[in-house]
Amino acid sequence: MCSTKEQKRRIEKIENHLRKYHHYKIGINNLKMQLDSLMPKMTASYELREGSSGSFIINSETEQFAIDRIESKRALDLHELIERYQLIINCVDAALEGLDDEELEYVECRYLSGYSVQKTALRMGYGESNVFKIRTRVMEKLQHSLHGLIHL
Repeated sequence: MCSTKEQKRRIEKIENHLRKYHHYKIGINNLKMQLDSLMPKMTASYELREGSSGSFIINSETEQFAIDRIESKRALDLHELIERYQLIINCVDAALEGLDDEELEYVECRYLSGYSVQKTALRMGYGESNVFKIRTRVMEKLQHSLHGLIHL
């Protein structure tokens, strides 16, 4: 078993990912827009040549420029960040499926909606001590299901 200090650090990382969940989703969309701006849209032309039924030709400096730029460091960095955010979102989604309704309500109130402990307790209809017991159960489960994510 890990030390109390190590367990505390793991819980803080999990809570951090839960609090940033919506920001990761927004971040993915913004990163995709940035990636799109790095790559000019490709244009294709349709050409009918003698002896053929026609062919699409993609040939211009714009397309070559796009191909060169997609391989750039910036584009690769954006791709990696998009993949990292998507991994976090997918892991959190899968982990939340392992929670019961009460635990899920706690996560939604406390982390996804950003409510205080008091407001979470009021919203759930429990006292603060019961909310802390729910938190303990949630963090116990999420430490196991999000173990690999803790190190990202």
